[in-house]
Amino acid sequence: MLLKRFIVIFLSLFIFACSSSSNEEKQLELLAMNRASLIEAELPIEVGPLHIMRASANKNIVEIMMIYNSDSKGAKPIKQVLAQSIHYYCSDKTTLTNLDIGLTYRIKMRNPRGQLMIDKIINKQTCEPFNRK
Repeated sequence: MLLKRFIVIFLSLFIFACSSSSNEEKQLELLAMNRASLIEAELPIEVGPLHIMRASANKNIVEIMMIYNSDSKGAKPIKQVLAQSIHYYCSDKTTLTNLDIGLTYRIKMRNPRGQLMIDKIINKQTCEPFNRK
């Protein structure tokens, strides 16, 4: 009898924990969709040789597709552009808040021929070195 009671309580707690984490996942998915929609509404954005072309959501990830023409006049090395992008995401208050609650950003940079040059995940851990100051 005591064993049955323990099993029922354990299963109830397990189901409750699963449903609350499922609810949290849904909220993160909705937030990712919202952030992607807000970014998408401003596109395309062109900053010199960098063209932000698309934003979409996949689960709790906001995916941002960029095209970078490293052969363009005044173009910086792509790794420097990535470092500046990470610094921007890690210093923007809205983005940091989203990262803190579990959202992730994924930056994909392609060259003008469509070849993937950078595929970088930016999450809370990525920004920790920037926020230790």
